[in-house]
Amino acid sequence: MKDRITFDVNLKQLIEELPQVKELLYDHGLRKLEEEDIADVVLDKLTLKGFFRLMDLDDETQGLIWEKIQHLYKEKEDKK
Repeated sequence: MKDRITFDVNLKQLIEELPQVKELLYDHGLRKLEEEDIADVVLDKLTLKGFFRLMDLDDETQGLIWEKIQHLYKEKEDKK
């Protein structure tokens, strides 16, 4: 992945790079996509921003998720 991540990051790529993100997004709509058996189809086409819109997440929830993703990414980069 790039030196930093943005809201335009592809979800499939983000989850491959940071598997913990899947758990984080699971309770915010990813479970629904998997239950409807469409996660495999949409994840490689969806950005993080698109996921937030699709799941109609409020700004506060988006901010909390974003902070957690940033933290996970920073931890991974620090280990390099």
